[in-house]
Amino acid sequence: MTDARIAGGQRQRGIAAVTALLVVVLATMLAADLAWELHLDIRRSESQLLHAQATEFALGAEIMAIEALRRDFEDDREQNEFCDYPGEGWDTEMTLPFEGGTVRGSLSDMQGRFNLNNLVPGGRKDEVVVNQFGNLLDALEIPRELAPRVVDWIDPNQTEEFGGAEDNAYTSRLPPYRAANTWFTTTSELLAIDGFIDPKDPGPELYKALERYVSALPPGEKINVNSAGAPVLVSFAKDSGAADAEALQANRPYCNLLTGSGANAFMDDAEGIVEAEFTNKYLDVASNFFQLKVLVTLGTSQLTMYSLLHRDSNGVVTTSLRYFDTK
Repeated sequence: MTDARIAGGQRQRGIAAVTALLVVVLATMLAADLAWELHLDIRRSESQLLHAQATEFALGAEIMAIEALRRDFEDDREQNEFCDYPGEGWDTEMTLPFEGGTVRGSLSDMQGRFNLNNLVPGGRKDEVVVNQFGNLLDALEIPRELAPRVVDWIDPNQTEEFGGAEDNAYTSRLPPYRAANTWFTTTSELLAIDGFIDPKDPGPELYKALERYVSALPPGEKINVNSAGAPVLVSFAKDSGAADAEALQANRPYCNLLTGSGANAFMDDAEGIVEAEFTNKYLDVASNFFQLKVLVTLGTSQLTMYSLLHRDSNGVVTTSLRYFDTK
């Protein structure tokens, strides 16, 4: 009887020990889980704090860029010569180091690019601009046949241009969608247009080649000859070539367009390459729209901000569009 009691007591003590061990294991697992959740919460809070701080630094850089464009306007007004060109000062890339990171910012003239929304101003196709866009595609070795598809993307009707593409080209895709039939809000919309991505090769090579030479500004904004790249300059005339672009670039900046309007006029060098009527209607030597790119590095966090800045005829600069990226 005594042996049975001893054996029963040992079993109970064994069960109690196992139970205690299980409780310790469960408590340890729970503590580890809580510690991991706390760690994640701290990391999330830290990441949100860094993102908020980086955003404020980027917005501060935007204020500095706005002030630089305002000062440039005041300088032009004092000299009574309104022209904008790279090297004038506003395009100087800035790098501002601070404790824990850096802010880098640069301004670019968006009117040095071909404005896609000028293809169909007021809902009607502009044949001259469409031809210029075709010349730009030729200069970049992109099939000229894509031009009517871009026109169809933004014109308000469902009538296909010759070689174009309307809703019937897109509604059969997965997922289906329709042509915008309105102005471009961003140049990345080109990626949705038939022909810009080869289904067999999804890499957007054509878009990459075209992206830095086009913009999506309000219709009617002219091209600034002082900041236009060589392919854009070549697009002004049907038979111009690379040598013509080099000559036009070499004599910049131009602060007048037409010959006889003042010293260093664009048409002094472009006569015979570009028609004066085209120059007067579609080109300019000053700009209203600029893009600011800001890269903020803060600890292990990076933030990129793009701002489209508009400067009006009184020199007042406002932000028309702003978006953020993580690269």
